[in-house]
Amino acid sequence: MTTLHAATANSVGLNLSLMCREPVFTSRSAQETQRLMRQVLVEHELEWPRGGVDTAFYRGQVASCELYALRYGGLVEIRPQPFEDFVLVQMPLRGSATLESDGMSYGVSPGEVAILSPREQARVVWEEGCEQLILKLPLALIEASQQALADDLPSGFTLAPVSRLQRPLAMRWFRLVSELLEHLPEGEASVAPSRWLQHLEQSLPLFLLSHCGVAQQDSPAPRQPTRQLQKIDACMREHLVQGITLAELAVATGVSIRSLNTLCQREYGQSPMDRLRGLRLEAAREYLLARPHASVTEVALEFGFGHVGRFANYYRQRFGELPKQTMKSQA
Repeated sequence: MTTLHAATANSVGLNLSLMCREPVFTSRSAQETQRLMRQVLVEHELEWPRGGVDTAFYRGQVASCELYALRYGGLVEIRPQPFEDFVLVQMPLRGSATLESDGMSYGVSPGEVAILSPREQARVVWEEGCEQLILKLPLALIEASQQALADDLPSGFTLAPVSRLQRPLAMRWFRLVSELLEHLPEGEASVAPSRWLQHLEQSLPLFLLSHCGVAQQDSPAPRQPTRQLQKIDACMREHLVQGITLAELAVATGVSIRSLNTLCQREYGQSPMDRLRGLRLEAAREYLLARPHASVTEVALEFGFGHVGRFANYYRQRFGELPKQTMKSQA
């Protein structure tokens, strides 16, 4: 059982080394994982449709904010009950996740942020190997910030059940979180918040409310998954090890090139070929983790990267480390 791969090397520049010195728990049991996670968050159901259970959970607290670093291992589906006194901010460090609640759905990958505040049922899916940093923001902080922004927010504004921050906005958010991580206590004893830390703590919900409020005004219609998107995603995954052009992808999914670009930009914040490359990189990483003695050149070629140097560069940009470093961590 391994520690979090993304604790010190991830594409968003967050250093979790202080937080991830010792896990709260690790487990290969689905029942134990569900029982322990229910104690931390809310009543929820966990299912592993694919892949084994390899849970690693770390926890830290700064003032009234709780931070969790978490991996489940295999593909996991989470169905939490509505939150009553907090909001969860999920930040993938490795791999991707999909969040659905109250008819809204967003996919997030490293470099993006999802804000989950379900009022009814929710469904969250973490892909195999997904690792995330999660911030638990007390509802009291959110409400205080909402009052402070009363003149700037639309009348009757509430946080959407699911919201998403993309680059470059998400990178500004990560700078706030990075500062928060630097205030993690060294030992068990908690320290009274300084004036600066109080300001930082208040800045977190102010940032989310300000920018999620703007997003809601600009885009009143929530984005929902469509059959076209499902077909596009399935087609991409079928071609992880085969070459396919943009035009061929459009023909295979039954849409025009323009529509394909629009759908991918709207749902993933990426062009179709960037999305496909990201899926190939994730598949290559999973392969390397499972086979630490494989040849990097062979893996690059296996997943459609004809130039090994470019593969290594793309890989480092996405995961914060070179392929050889990934293999050494498993050796």
